[in-house]
Amino acid sequence: MLHVAKDAGVSISSVSNYLNGRHNHLRDETVERIRNSIKALNYSPSAVARQLKTGHTPMLGLLMPSIANPYHAELALALDAAAKKNGYRTVLGNGHRDAECEREFIEELVSYGIRGIIVTSELRDPSLIREYVRRGISFVLFDLRTSELRTDGVDMVSIDNTLSTSMAVDHLVSLGHKTIAYVTSPPLAANRIARRNGYVSALERHGLGPPLVIGENVDHTAYQGDSGLAFFGQHVASQLLGIQPQPTAAIALNDILAIGVFAGLHKLGWNVPADFSLVGIDDIQLAGLMVPTLTTLRPDYAGMAEKAISHLTSRLADQSLPSRESIFAPELIARESSAPPTSRLVA
Repeated sequence: MLHVAKDAGVSISSVSNYLNGRHNHLRDETVERIRNSIKALNYSPSAVARQLKTGHTPMLGLLMPSIANPYHAELALALDAAAKKNGYRTVLGNGHRDAECEREFIEELVSYGIRGIIVTSELRDPSLIREYVRRGISFVLFDLRTSELRTDGVDMVSIDNTLSTSMAVDHLVSLGHKTIAYVTSPPLAANRIARRNGYVSALERHGLGPPLVIGENVDHTAYQGDSGLAFFGQHVASQLLGIQPQPTAAIALNDILAIGVFAGLHKLGWNVPADFSLVGIDDIQLAGLMVPTLTTLRPDYAGMAEKAISHLTSRLADQSLPSRESIFAPELIARESSAPPTSRLVA
């Protein structure tokens, strides 16, 4: 470390700040000089020695339900890139929406000296957060409002879930649709409730109704977990064609569910968008590769990831900071799966 400090012309404490991820304490030019010296000297700090000295490691935990859902995979990539910019790497675990799996992974992270954890979906047992905050662990949560958690010192980052479905309704109404369904799936976590509420409120704002919600009360035991979402969508697609009033379009909870609905409609002989319009949320890569391509609401993956890492690193430095919430508006990506209702459904 001394050689790096001499080569870069900075203090040892500056090198220490750099190596421990405290880049916010340094000027950009100082960070660049230290980085160049480390590269020139081929310096490799001892992670074991650092952990013995500080009691923690420059790693951040990342707990997701399952990367089988491409949304979580894309978010994981963005979070890993943002963490790396700040001198951290991420350790990823899948909780499978199972309380015991979630607890085991968090406990394992803590045992390795990891003090900061990002949770990308509501835990099955939110009291876990309160328990580990008391033990000095810092958290950033996606989707769950800190007011709902009722725990101080926890930060939240999220797409605006209510606005997402509201914008989807606005888009379909602008195309001439008047009877619009919403396809969701259990369990009704906070983000799923918010998206449902956004759909219902938007219908009321446009003077449309009644709400046509599909999937909430369907037995989903055969489609457990995020890996089963597409198959669940395919399973419930037939309900869109058997309800009254008959919808001409539907909004899905997310893209992977929309892809399943699309497959189910196709199997029943219905074409998107000629017979039925469909909108998803998340803009996963597959959305732009489908035929037809999927209209969707895109989260600001990079923006959310950078804000999450910023919140977490600043809280690691000062746990007395008040709770913060950062909500990001989505972007409508209008593609081929939504069109005016000129099909067999229009009288």
